[in-house]
Amino acid sequence: MKKRISGIIAIFTAAVIFFTSAVIPVYADNTKITVPNNEATQFVDKLGAGWNLGNCFDAFDQPRYQKADEMIYETIWCHDKATKELIKTVKQAGFSTVRLPATWLNHVDKDFNISDKWLARYMEVADWCLDEGLYVIVDVHHDVYKGYYYPDKANYKTSKKYMKKIWSQLSKAFKDYDERVIFEIINEPRLTGTNYEWWYDQNNVPAEVQSSLDYINRLNQLSIDTVRAAGGKNTDRYIMVGGYDTDWGTKGILSQYFKWPTDTAKDRLIAAVHFYGISASDGHLALDGMYNNFVSKGIPCVVTEYGLNSEGYQYDDKPDIAAKRFADFVSYARERGISVVLWDNNVGGKGVKGHRYIDRATAKVTVPTVVQAFVDAGKPANADPTKPVVTATAGVGKVKLTWNKIEGATKYVIYQYKSGKYSKVKSVSGTSATIKNLHSGRTFRFIVRAYVNGKLTPLSDADAVKVKTL
Repeated sequence: MKKRISGIIAIFTAAVIFFTSAVIPVYADNTKITVPNNEATQFVDKLGAGWNLGNCFDAFDQPRYQKADEMIYETIWCHDKATKELIKTVKQAGFSTVRLPATWLNHVDKDFNISDKWLARYMEVADWCLDEGLYVIVDVHHDVYKGYYYPDKANYKTSKKYMKKIWSQLSKAFKDYDERVIFEIINEPRLTGTNYEWWYDQNNVPAEVQSSLDYINRLNQLSIDTVRAAGGKNTDRYIMVGGYDTDWGTKGILSQYFKWPTDTAKDRLIAAVHFYGISASDGHLALDGMYNNFVSKGIPCVVTEYGLNSEGYQYDDKPDIAAKRFADFVSYARERGISVVLWDNNVGGKGVKGHRYIDRATAKVTVPTVVQAFVDAGKPANADPTKPVVTATAGVGKVKLTWNKIEGATKYVIYQYKSGKYSKVKSVSGTSATIKNLHSGRTFRFIVRAYVNGKLTPLSDADAVKVKTL
């Protein structure tokens, strides 16, 4: 998360960005909105409203804890450990995606091997999210420091080693996880500790920044190639990529010096940006830039951090204002095929600025009207309210299916594709079921239909979820 907001970055008709060799102009006029219907944009639509588990696994660089148990880092910024109850609340509140920011630099040895204990705890929370049917974004967060990741010439060799080692290990750890696990290459890459850390003159880009953007491009490409080479489900996993400071404008992803990566997998890269601010016009400007330069060209976009002020806002004291701003920004984003992930750092309360919407200690929503406005505006645009959205978790010879609750449904009927048709296998009243006695290592297709007002929702192969048993 940013420590400050950069100045407003105007996006003019004459501005350009580069996608490999193609030059793409940035247009201000955005009167006609058409979201291309490809697999990648459909996937981002499913992400819906997202929530960040901020200030948890991303806490870092606390010298007084260096010799203590490394696991204390989970609570030194946010005070409370993540719990199953917390993740259940996130799901029940209406969120579809959880971003799990993680800083690895305090949990590696001299060869950049990640601590088994730290990685196991991180994956435990990721598994809780997946068990609730949520999507999970895995990232490399506050690692932008010399000796780890630092995008300049002097530190490039070390940065290459670090990113390749970290993403090799994360890719191996999540190798068999399905597409609900998404990788975000690096959070807010920048020249930390310099006058250019949070801002530079985009009309006269300093040589140091030009060079830094080049190394960000190189490290993005290296990391993507590392993920793909890891095999398993990483060969076509969705990967998020951002520019300088994960900025939405010409300082970051719209810079003429930013280069869109190449990929061996088709339509599996997602543009990632951050936006903090209360101005509706600034928010619309940012989202129009993302739509015109990415979404309209078939490249999906996600705002992986969003809030009304980078330093925090008094959400508890001004819930009506916050709810109105959230509804405006998120609905404007969804109209343009962009999903938004809310930044929550477990800080804030009456008279205190912060970004707390769900209290970590009690697992309770602290500002219900604000959260409701966000999730209502962030719902998948193409979702049919009568159809369950199903996710599948593979086991050894079994599959666990979970889905959202459909209003008015008295039961749910599960169908499995067998011998060229879908056959009923189970009927349940809840929102999950486990199908057992399946052959290991085979791919199965399931559909869940809701029974509402005396009839079942339509049966369509397009609604099927595919899963390969372990």
